[in-house]
Amino acid sequence: MGDRLTVGLQVLDLTIGVRIPVPQQNFMDYITTNKNVYDYLAQEYEERTKDYFDSTSKAVSFLTPHIKTGKEVLDVGCGVGLGTEILSECGFNVTAIDISSKMVKFSRKRNSNSKVIEGDFSAYHFNKKFDAIFSMAFIHLFPKKDAEKLLQKMFRLLKKGGVLYFGTTLSKESKEGWEIKRDVFFPKSEQKRYRKHWTEEELLDSLNRSGFTYIDKYYISDPRGKVWMDFLVEKP
Repeated sequence: MGDRLTVGLQVLDLTIGVRIPVPQQNFMDYITTNKNVYDYLAQEYEERTKDYFDSTSKAVSFLTPHIKTGKEVLDVGCGVGLGTEILSECGFNVTAIDISSKMVKFSRKRNSNSKVIEGDFSAYHFNKKFDAIFSMAFIHLFPKKDAEKLLQKMFRLLKKGGVLYFGTTLSKESKEGWEIKRDVFFPKSEQKRYRKHWTEEELLDSLNRSGFTYIDKYYISDPRGKVWMDFLVEKP
């Protein structure tokens, strides 16, 4: 690179003293990278639905008593469609969306009576509003600034009095970046995806600034030994 020195996300040309921005290609591609990771892991998730059934059912049971404006529910980041299936069995009309084509394939097979969309939630245009949004293990796949835009979109998609239920893993430290997705279910995984770790206070602040009113918070342990903090909030 000659007489140039990289400084953060810029390059300093030592000959003329000018800072030249460096394209953040790896960062900007996090959505595509995350999609590829979950395409790769979709079969494993499908084979482990029985392991997630109890924790997912518990989350749905916390949400459903608060859905009071109608029967239309949006499942954001539906994965293989377990949450969609449980919500449908509770009598709700569920629309589901996931960016992973392989996850969507399993979800459609499991939920033949529901509309399952293969698409990027951040870019997809919905032609109706919903009485509730259910979104598990989704908000932590985005940098904070983009995650807050998604919360604002969820707010706009809800009817007045509609509720949002979503969860992410409990964290004492706020941090984000590229991580290998590896746990007891995926002990040999080398799949790297973007991951945001939220603290409770940080996430509550983002919810408040997005316009939501807090209703309740729940802690749920899953079979992998992870503790989830699930939030139930309302569009006033």
